[in-house]
Parts: sequence; C-alpha cells; structure tokens
Amino acid sequence: MLETKGLCKNFGALEVAREVNFRLERGARHALIGPNGAGKTTFINLLTGVLPPSRGSVLLEGEDVTLLAQARRVKRGIARTFQINQLFRGLTVQENVCIAVSERLGVGGSMLRAAGRRADVLDEAARLIDMLKLGQDADRRIIELPYGRQRLVEIALALGLQPRVLLLDEPAAGIPSAESHILLDAIATLPKDIAVLIIEHDMDLVFRFAERITVLVSGAIFAEGTPAEIAANREVRSVYLGSALDG
Repeated sequence: MLETKGLCKNFGALEVAREVNFRLERGARHALIGPNGAGKTTFINLLTGVLPPSRGSVLLEGEDVTLLAQARRVKRGIARTFQINQLFRGLTVQENVCIAVSERLGVGGSMLRAAGRRADVLDEAARLIDMLKLGQDADRRIIELPYGRQRLVEIALALGLQPRVLLLDEPAAGIPSAESHILLDAIATLPKDIAVLIIEHDMDLVFRFAERITVLVSGAIFAEGTPAEIAANREVRSVYLGSALDG
C-alpha cells in the first residue's frame, strides 16, 4: 500500500533518515518504535509530504507520490494524526468532526453550514464520535477537554477522511492507560484493507496492536519482524526495548 525506497533526509550535516526501505502492506497493523530522536516523526513527515526527502522516493500503491503536496496525498487516501494535536480549539467536538467529513464529501467550502444541514454529515460524525466514546463531549469545545480526549477527537477526524492509509503519531499520548482500549477498539472496527501504522512508546499497546514491528534507530531501520521476533531480539532489547518495557 505504501512503500519507501532509499529514503533519506538531511538537515545540513545532520542525517535524520538514512536509506529507509520500508513497506506497509494493505490491511497492515504495523508499529514503528525506537528511542527518542530516532527519526520516527521525521519519517511520518516524509510519508505525508510535510518534508521533502533529500533522496529516495515514496510510493502509494506503486505510484510515485514523492513530489505531491500534503493535501494531494490526503486526497489520495493518506491520513495522519500528530504528536501535538491539530484541532480547531474554539469549536465543538461535533463541529471538528463534521469539518473533516464535509471536506471529504466535497462540501468543505461551506463547512459549518453543511454540518448544520446535511444529514449524511451529521450521521457520519455521530458514528465516529460514538466509536471513540466521545458522545458525552460532542457539544463541548476542544479547549474544554482533557488532552487525552482531544487525542481521541483527532483520531475521529482522521477516520472521517476514510483513509486507505492511516498514520498515527503517538496516538495514546495523554490517554489514560485504562482508556487505551478505546483506541484499539476503534482500529478493530476499521475495514480490513486499511493499512495502519502507529508510532508509539507504550509497549503494552504496541504488542496488543501490531502484527509487524519496525525498529528505527538513528534514522535507519535497525530491525523488523513479528512482535514475537522483536521481543526475542537481544540487540533490540539492548538498544531500546528492554528499557522501554522496564519503563
């Protein structure tokens, strides 16, 4: 579904992505892990067009999208969340989700009016809000919500775009551990052909979610395999996983 070939990114003499050859299969449930500063968010920014690569290419279903702008990639089916959420903080949860749905349906030019009048937009927004267990917050402004609830709203927005590829950058950050199942339950309801890649430091969540794990260290792929293979990899435990599990 999504692939990189020889992907590199330099900031002057600093190399933050080094010859990354990566494949995200159709329907994948894939996790990207690694120490702080490993280049994980930079890699997501390269996939989504936030940053241009210094070398290499990004392919979506075999088509080179390396030069496409962010908005064009979203239209092609790539959606993401951010480490720091990107929401309309003065609007309600429902209004935020309706904006995403309206944009996908092509009525974003009159987003708020469409949200108030179109039954299809309201119905889909309500379904997404319920999926993320946000019903009690639907009429609250984003600024009034705890940060963990805001993270769930951002995921609802991403799902409102009906992506073929969903990239989640630390989706559990700020979500109480007792509520992390909401995130996993929402992912479990997605169509099986949607490819999901998460960056996450919560190893319990990673091992419950992922069917495949890639370990990134110093901008390069250090290891890749099934959760069992990664857990048994002594080098991965030495470099990252042991301390992550201990923490």
